[in-house]
Amino acid sequence: MKEIKALIDGFRNFKEEYIEDELGRYRQLAEYGPHSKILMIACCDSRADPAIITNSQAGDLMVIRNIANLVPPYDPNSNFQETQAALEFAVSYLAVEHVVVMGHSRCGGIRSLLTRLIDDADAMLPLEKWTAVAEPAAKHVLKNLAGANLDDQTCACSREALTASLANLRSYPWLLEREQKQKLQVHGWYFNLADGDLQAYDEVNKKFTSLF
Repeated sequence: MKEIKALIDGFRNFKEEYIEDELGRYRQLAEYGPHSKILMIACCDSRADPAIITNSQAGDLMVIRNIANLVPPYDPNSNFQETQAALEFAVSYLAVEHVVVMGHSRCGGIRSLLTRLIDDADAMLPLEKWTAVAEPAAKHVLKNLAGANLDDQTCACSREALTASLANLRSYPWLLEREQKQKLQVHGWYFNLADGDLQAYDEVNKKFTSLF
């Protein structure tokens, strides 16, 4: 119960901040609705919370979180409508100006994908079917880093899957249209849990570099 109590205590602190908010930030958010200019697509992993990592405040980010921060290719008839629906809402209704896909090291979802492929097993369960979106990236890593340990393969695959998700974003016609009109920018970020480094993917030079 101590974990739940910690959440309740945290809410108590939030409620005190809410009541003492002289500028009425939260009340304004309630009145005017979502107005975020940034969509962040991040992993469900509790160690890689994008709001915490970027020190963002309520209302700053719209966030899509799923296993392994994957973006499936555009397909109105696919089984992966949740992420696609959130993308449509952010881009077409909120008119966000930036979409950031943020991966991270030691991703459990990516690790499970690699393990399944190493075991030569078919995707049968929900997690396996979802992470199959990144199968091409995983197969590429297993081929090119065949002698590496699973941790290194996982980190490499997280980066490969991130770049694949950037390509998949541009398969959404309404997102690509806004990018081509320079009304929206797409970014790929990678957070290293071990050293706290945040890297950005350079699509021209095809490499990750530290943001600062």
